[in-house]
Amino acid sequence: MINVNSFINETRQRKKELILQEIQNYDTIVDEIEKARAKSNVINTFIVDYINRKVVEDTNLTNGSILETQNLTNEIITKIDIFKEKEVIKLKNSFPVTTELVNSSKNIYEMAGAVKLTFSNKVTRTISTDAGALWETIANISPYAINPESEFNIKIKGIDVIILNINTNIIEYIQLKTQKNTLTGSQVSRSVQELSIHQNPVFCAAFNNNSSWTFSNTNIPRVAGEDFWNRIAIPYNIICDQARNLILDLEREFVSFLE
Repeated sequence: MINVNSFINETRQRKKELILQEIQNYDTIVDEIEKARAKSNVINTFIVDYINRKVVEDTNLTNGSILETQNLTNEIITKIDIFKEKEVIKLKNSFPVTTELVNSSKNIYEMAGAVKLTFSNKVTRTISTDAGALWETIANISPYAINPESEFNIKIKGIDVIILNINTNIIEYIQLKTQKNTLTGSQVSRSVQELSIHQNPVFCAAFNNNSSWTFSNTNIPRVAGEDFWNRIAIPYNIICDQARNLILDLEREFVSFLE
């Protein structure tokens, strides 16, 4: 049995070792879903106490709780600035050369050597893919949310965040996507399988817009935007404001590449 009082102060690597030690014959488990089930079974034995300890630590911070509006905004901006810097460099380095496009000719834009149109298509796809990890990072600012990989050095297949829902006081296993239509049809069954092995699974979209849900399952609830962020005491309006600033900043960088 894991003792939270000592466990919480261990290194990420040591936390991983202690969790895996609790799983009988872990090395013989081949299936990733079964590995995920085994890890969550151990985590469930201590996660409520663990998160409650994190919440108490947060309330005792010298500069006030991270969830206070200014502290939270500053921390979100810091996370976004780190992401933005890396993303701008990545986009700049991926700007195509006309001759390379023509030689590649994977679509009509490349065939025509339309560098700017090809690049614009690539930019939105790249940002959308990379931003998924950003929302997870921002969610993990809240003491009510735990990213198993960053906290325990453990990956749980299909699970991005484990939270203590402040409205229900229930532990929830979250798969977090950017928006409601992120999944393709073929990905839905995989997400259902990944989520359904856990107690209280929830499929979440970071933003609530006018897109339609592509995820659907009668046994797994789905929530978007404020309904997700409110669970971990992060105001949705702050997320929207800073996400909007990020996208507009990236657009300005993109335009500068075209000049």
